[in-house]
Amino acid sequence: MNDPARLRREAEESALALLGALDLPDGTTLAATGSLARGEMTPYSDIDLLLIHPPGAVPAGVEDLWYPIWDAKKRLDYSVRTPQECADMISADSTAALAMLDLRFISGDEQLFDDTRHRILTKWRRELNRNFNAVVDTAISRWRRSGPVVAMTRPDLKHGRGGLRDYELIKALALGNLCDLPRLDDHHRLLLDVRTLLHVHARRARDVLDPEFAVDVSLDLGFVDRYHLGREIADAARAIDDALTDALATARGVLPRRTGLGFRTAQRRPLDVDVVDISGTIGLARNADLTDPALPLRVAAAAAKTGLPVSASTWKRLTDCPDLPDPWPASLAGDFFRVLSSPVHSRRVIKQMDRHGLWVRYVPEWDRIRGLMPREPSHVSTIDEHSLNTVANCALETVTVARPDLLLLGALYHDMGKGTDRPHEQVGAEMVARTARRMGLNLRDRACVQTLVAEHTTIARLARRMDPDSEEAVDTLLDAVRYDMVTLNLLEVLTEADAKATGPGVWTPTLQRALSVVCSRARARLVDVRPTAPMVARNRDISLQIRNEIPTIFWHGEDLREVLGVIAAKGWMIDAARMIHNGVWHCEFDVRANGPQDFDPQSFLQAYKSGLYSEVPTPAPGITATFWHGDTVEVRTELRRGAIFALLRVLPDCSWIATGTPGATLVMQAALKPGFDRSRVERDINRVLAGS
Repeated sequence: MNDPARLRREAEESALALLGALDLPDGTTLAATGSLARGEMTPYSDIDLLLIHPPGAVPAGVEDLWYPIWDAKKRLDYSVRTPQECADMISADSTAALAMLDLRFISGDEQLFDDTRHRILTKWRRELNRNFNAVVDTAISRWRRSGPVVAMTRPDLKHGRGGLRDYELIKALALGNLCDLPRLDDHHRLLLDVRTLLHVHARRARDVLDPEFAVDVSLDLGFVDRYHLGREIADAARAIDDALTDALATARGVLPRRTGLGFRTAQRRPLDVDVVDISGTIGLARNADLTDPALPLRVAAAAAKTGLPVSASTWKRLTDCPDLPDPWPASLAGDFFRVLSSPVHSRRVIKQMDRHGLWVRYVPEWDRIRGLMPREPSHVSTIDEHSLNTVANCALETVTVARPDLLLLGALYHDMGKGTDRPHEQVGAEMVARTARRMGLNLRDRACVQTLVAEHTTIARLARRMDPDSEEAVDTLLDAVRYDMVTLNLLEVLTEADAKATGPGVWTPTLQRALSVVCSRARARLVDVRPTAPMVARNRDISLQIRNEIPTIFWHGEDLREVLGVIAAKGWMIDAARMIHNGVWHCEFDVRANGPQDFDPQSFLQAYKSGLYSEVPTPAPGITATFWHGDTVEVRTELRRGAIFALLRVLPDCSWIATGTPGATLVMQAALKPGFDRSRVERDINRVLAGS
């Protein structure tokens, strides 16, 4: 069995013996960087060298110096610099700067080496404040190229997030006196041992651990199989990733933050109940209620919506919040769907919640799939990472479907049943049904999302086994979705999102055509879903009441600005609205506060009767889509303040209007009275909501 430590030791001894035979020019010193400097050299590693000479001309004969290395068939990367030029590399290139920090003396003038090393460290510590963002941006670019080690079926052990490069970055931050060096020796050694054996079995320098090499590596290291090895690699990478996250947070707290006028003072802006933006970082209000089990989700929803980071100290404080009751409070499901609704930020926020043990409070089944290696070779990510990628793909389509909340929930749970001896579709459907019940979803919604998970592989099977143009394929699909139009539309989006998140070569032209054809033909068979007028209480009294824990405003009148202006002035969001017009408006508004609010009916009536509030904010442009059901227009757009009133200002006469907010999407249906111009209506809607 190969011993990786012995292999590295022998490779280093061989390289040092070769370098000891070099005839250096007088007054120069030879130093190593890279794997030789760090003691991580394998039989197939490059030799990275730096010849340091005093200020002045480059010594003669430098080109002839390297021939013994080339003759030994070793790959060589070298440079020739003065001590000052070495120090200048700290500012010029963040990647090269990290390499210079590992500088190791080989031979020659040791005093010259010590002077160079001192200049490098001094420059690194002095300029790290200015170069910190560049160092982090370089790491982020590397993560985007290579992905996270913990979530890939073919992890990049060196460049991936949580890999060897990140361990070096932690050491560099510690050298800059920005954090303490955590104890990661065992985790670092495992990744290093795996990479060493990967080089041996691949017979070349390689950083990506493919399954065929993982089998041999796992046997050499004494693991049961490559899946056992994969779990250990994921645990090591997760530890390094967590340590780097903490190190970066510590560094940001240590480094001074300046504006053009000097040091920046903290600015606090409320985002939700007990959730504030503190100078670009999400934190808690000064008197936040840590006995509120919904607080972690409100923080996460704000982070997903705004893209702002959440401080590590905030996540740690949120762990003190109690567990949720069963069923969930009425408002909690909305925050949960908002966490899932960002195609850019949701994955990051969920991983941060999971790192601090918060995500499993809301998705207890997550423990089963965290780091779970898939059995299908088509998957490039672990099951948890694949699920988050599918959610992100579905989040891009939230304005194209009628129920984006059910789509996101189905995407989260579609592969949750993997890792058992039963069909994962069936197991996942049982899990999502329990979750939907805990959330308080009604029976129809629970049935829809359960079908979505149970049948998420149906269309892909049809594409492989049937002619999508056949009646048999259409009948099979309609049976699967229980002849429900909403479920059919959601399944179409989920199928594409799932295939694109799986790996290269899964979303094929064949599957794309089959999906389009069979879904289009199935829709043609169904009666189009037609919106119906909402039920509205025809109260003559204007009031604020609490119904089923939801604050609801009852209002009637001619000018909607009278009531919408008060709602805006109070800082409330409209979660749902039901409006009927028969000469005057009869309306019900379900409202939600973005900060600590006491829904006092008397206070609302006083504000309304004062007549002081009639201004409604203009919404920022956002993604918007329109759909028609006869004379009823359905508008789906990003949820934001003022969007409902902006629509009301441009819509022609309506007989009724209904709005809802599944997730972070506003869905508004309006039954228009005859005599309108459809193209003009669409132009007006896009003008006020999409800015086009």
